[in-house]
Amino acid sequence: MFKLNFVTPEKKIVGDQEVTIVSVPAFRGLIDLLPGHAPLMTTLVPGILSYKTSSGDSVSFAINWGYCQVSQEGVSIMAERALSKTELDENLSTKIKELEDKIGRDFLDDKDWSDAHLNLEFLRVEQDFSH
Repeated sequence: MFKLNFVTPEKKIVGDQEVTIVSVPAFRGLIDLLPGHAPLMTTLVPGILSYKTSSGDSVSFAINWGYCQVSQEGVSIMAERALSKTELDENLSTKIKELEDKIGRDFLDDKDWSDAHLNLEFLRVEQDFSH
Protein backbone atom coordinates (compact mmCIF):
# COMPACT_ATOMS: atom_id res chain seq x y z
CA MET A 1 0.00 0.00 0.00
CA PHE A 2 0.95 3.62 -0.40
CA LYS A 3 -0.55 7.03 0.42
CA LEU A 4 -2.75 9.19 -1.79
CA ASN A 5 -3.22 12.95 -1.43
CA PHE A 6 -5.80 14.46 -3.78
CA VAL A 7 -6.81 18.13 -3.79
CA THR A 8 -8.58 20.76 -5.89
CA PRO A 9 -8.46 24.52 -5.35
CA GLU A 10 -11.79 24.26 -3.49
CA LYS A 11 -11.28 21.20 -1.31
CA LYS A 12 -9.11 18.43 -0.01
CA ILE A 13 -10.64 15.24 -1.39
CA VAL A 14 -8.23 12.73 0.14
CA GLY A 15 -5.42 13.21 2.63
CA ASP A 16 -2.92 10.44 3.37
CA GLN A 17 -5.40 7.74 2.31
CA GLU A 18 -3.88 4.25 2.20
CA VAL A 19 -4.52 2.86 -1.29
CA THR A 20 -3.50 -0.20 -3.29
CA ILE A 21 -3.78 1.30 -6.81
CA VAL A 22 -4.42 4.69 -8.41
CA SER A 23 -5.40 5.10 -12.08
CA VAL A 24 -4.91 8.55 -13.61
CA PRO A 25 -5.81 9.98 -17.04
CA ALA A 26 -2.34 11.20 -17.99
CA PHE A 27 -1.34 13.22 -21.03
CA ARG A 28 -0.23 10.12 -22.95
CA GLY A 29 -2.93 7.76 -21.69
CA LEU A 30 -4.21 6.01 -18.58
CA ILE A 31 -1.51 5.16 -16.02
CA ASP A 32 -2.02 2.59 -13.26
CA LEU A 33 0.13 3.43 -10.25
CA LEU A 34 1.03 0.67 -7.82
CA PRO A 35 3.16 0.74 -4.66
CA GLY A 36 6.84 0.99 -5.55
CA HIS A 37 6.19 2.81 -8.84
CA ALA A 38 9.18 4.78 -10.13
CA PRO A 39 9.12 8.51 -9.32
CA LEU A 40 7.08 10.35 -11.93
CA MET A 41 5.50 13.71 -12.64
CA THR A 42 2.84 14.08 -15.33
CA THR A 43 0.03 16.35 -16.43
CA LEU A 44 -3.50 15.04 -16.25
CA VAL A 45 -6.20 15.48 -18.88
CA PRO A 46 -9.99 15.32 -18.59
CA GLY A 47 -10.93 11.79 -17.66
CA ILE A 48 -11.73 9.39 -14.84
CA LEU A 49 -9.37 9.16 -11.89
CA SER A 50 -9.91 6.11 -9.70
CA TYR A 51 -8.31 4.40 -6.75
CA LYS A 52 -8.84 1.41 -4.51
CA THR A 53 -8.65 1.89 -0.75
CA SER A 54 -6.88 -0.50 1.62
CA SER A 55 -10.32 -1.86 2.58
CA GLY A 56 -11.01 -2.74 -1.07
CA ASP A 57 -13.46 0.08 -1.89
CA SER A 58 -13.20 1.54 -5.40
CA VAL A 59 -13.59 5.31 -5.66
CA SER A 60 -13.80 7.36 -8.87
CA PHE A 61 -13.92 11.02 -9.87
CA ALA A 62 -14.32 12.88 -13.14
CA ILE A 63 -11.45 15.36 -13.34
CA ASN A 64 -10.78 18.28 -15.64
CA TRP A 65 -7.00 18.61 -15.74
CA GLY A 66 -4.16 18.76 -13.27
CA TYR A 67 -0.87 17.30 -12.14
CA CYS A 68 0.21 14.00 -10.63
CA GLN A 69 3.42 13.36 -8.74
CA VAL A 70 4.59 9.91 -7.69
CA SER A 71 7.31 9.62 -5.05
CA GLN A 72 8.48 7.03 -2.55
CA GLU A 73 5.91 8.41 -0.09
CA GLY A 74 2.98 7.93 -2.47
CA VAL A 75 0.89 9.82 -5.02
CA SER A 76 -0.07 13.51 -4.92
CA ILE A 77 -2.78 14.74 -7.28
CA MET A 78 -3.76 18.34 -7.88
CA ALA A 79 -6.78 18.72 -10.17
CA GLU A 80 -8.54 21.88 -11.28
CA ARG A 81 -11.95 20.19 -10.83
CA ALA A 82 -13.01 16.82 -9.51
CA LEU A 83 -16.56 15.55 -9.28
CA SER A 84 -17.93 12.38 -7.74
CA LYS A 85 -21.02 10.76 -9.30
CA THR A 86 -23.24 12.46 -6.71
CA GLU A 87 -21.92 15.89 -7.75
CA LEU A 88 -22.59 15.57 -11.49
CA ASP A 89 -24.76 18.15 -13.23
CA GLU A 90 -28.19 16.90 -14.33
CA ASN A 91 -28.25 19.20 -17.39
CA LEU A 92 -25.09 17.91 -19.09
CA SER A 93 -26.65 17.31 -22.51
CA THR A 94 -28.00 20.87 -22.63
CA LYS A 95 -24.69 22.36 -21.51
CA ILE A 96 -22.75 20.32 -24.09
CA LYS A 97 -25.09 21.45 -26.89
CA GLU A 98 -24.86 25.11 -25.81
CA LEU A 99 -21.06 25.01 -25.70
CA GLU A 100 -20.83 23.21 -29.06
CA ASP A 101 -23.09 25.90 -30.55
CA LYS A 102 -20.97 28.68 -29.04
CA ILE A 103 -17.74 27.19 -30.39
CA GLY A 104 -19.25 26.86 -33.86
CA ARG A 105 -20.98 30.26 -33.85
CA ASP A 106 -18.79 32.77 -32.00
CA PHE A 107 -15.39 34.12 -32.91
CA LEU A 108 -13.12 33.09 -30.07
CA ASP A 109 -9.54 34.15 -29.52
CA ASP A 110 -6.97 31.42 -28.88
CA LYS A 111 -7.40 31.42 -25.10
CA ASP A 112 -11.21 31.41 -25.20
CA TRP A 113 -11.19 28.68 -27.87
CA SER A 114 -8.81 26.56 -25.81
CA ASP A 115 -10.85 27.10 -22.61
CA ALA A 116 -14.10 26.25 -24.41
CA HIS A 117 -12.69 23.01 -25.82
CA LEU A 118 -11.27 21.99 -22.42
CA ASN A 119 -14.65 22.68 -20.80
CA LEU A 120 -16.43 20.74 -23.55
CA GLU A 121 -14.09 17.77 -23.08
CA PHE A 122 -14.73 17.81 -19.32
CA LEU A 123 -18.52 17.96 -19.84
CA ARG A 124 -18.26 14.90 -22.10
CA VAL A 125 -16.20 13.08 -19.45
CA GLU A 126 -18.89 13.93 -16.90
CA GLN A 127 -21.55 12.61 -19.26
CA ASP A 128 -19.68 9.32 -19.79
CA PHE A 129 -19.01 9.06 -16.04
CA SER A 130 -22.72 9.45 -15.25
CA HIS A 131 -23.63 6.23 -17.10
